[in-house]
Amino acid sequence: MKGNPRTNRDEHGLARTVRILVPALALLLFPVVLAGATLSPVAYRERLAAIDGSLRAGDWVSARDAARRLSADRIAFGKESLQPDLSVLQPLADAEGADDARTVSPRLARLVTALAAQDGRPPQLRNDQDGRPDPKLLEEARAREALTALPHGKITPDDQVNVLDVLSEVLDPVRRWFDDLWERLKTWLRQLFPEAKPNQGLLDRLLNLPTTVILLVVALAVVAGWLAVRVLRQRRRRGKPAPEEAAPPPAADEDPLSREVNEWERYAGELAAAGRRREAVRAWYHAVLVSLFRSGVLHYRKGRTNWEYVAALAAGLAWRSRFVDLTRCFEREWYGRDHSTPEALDEAAELAGSLLGALREAA
Repeated sequence: MKGNPRTNRDEHGLARTVRILVPALALLLFPVVLAGATLSPVAYRERLAAIDGSLRAGDWVSARDAARRLSADRIAFGKESLQPDLSVLQPLADAEGADDARTVSPRLARLVTALAAQDGRPPQLRNDQDGRPDPKLLEEARAREALTALPHGKITPDDQVNVLDVLSEVLDPVRRWFDDLWERLKTWLRQLFPEAKPNQGLLDRLLNLPTTVILLVVALAVVAGWLAVRVLRQRRRRGKPAPEEAAPPPAADEDPLSREVNEWERYAGELAAAGRRREAVRAWYHAVLVSLFRSGVLHYRKGRTNWEYVAALAAGLAWRSRFVDLTRCFEREWYGRDHSTPEALDEAAELAGSLLGALREAA
């Protein structure tokens, strides 16, 4: 069964009218929705106090969201409808972390205190004695509100800035960090050194110490033992006799005629006892040379080499070969080595002793 054509046309017309009116009505109401709510000064102060409480509790995310919502609201003051203090709310609404949000806390607390002191009325809108808004203060509030219409939409701070307030805001995160560090340090010390019971003995106290303290004491004991062993070793090294090359020989030792035969023999024994074997070999050789000079077998000439003295000896001397061996031993130890062995010193002492004995018999 078909419906009435006229009725159908009316229904279609009504539906078309509704489709046109609903969007238009939505467009008319949209700015009203975006404009946000209009708050009384008391409600404004309570909203700020709630945001400040969230910051103090560490819930900076809730404080940031509340600041964003409050930034879109208006404050009704008499016939005026003004924005809230965006110089405080906008940095909190734009905060990207807890540190950024905490920097706003001092200014927000001061604003809440000022509003509470004025019975909920914004300090920038204080009434004069007649109960009417101060025109000068209203102009300042309107000027601050007009700053939001700038291209960048930034709210600049007032020209009158208190240096102490700025320093307090800048140093507030540092103060919080030191306070937290101090609390952690006190907690750690309490854990390391728990309070002892009244009747608890020394052994029980030691057994109740944390593992960290025990390991620390053991580590300190090991380090102290290692340092003690090192000091003892250094003392032992200092007590040992110095090597024969540690002290340079006196210049007089280079001249065979600086001592007599018996003096060179005694000096050779002293050098050997001091561990200076290489110099002792030279002392034995110089003793033999001085004996040859004093007996007239050889004549001292400055600059003459030891092998020239050997060549100057007569070929028929019975002890000539032993002098050649002693010269070879001295040349090897003094000019060819840095250290002389005990065997080399014994060889030089034996050859020198036999040569000195033969020269004394011949004399």
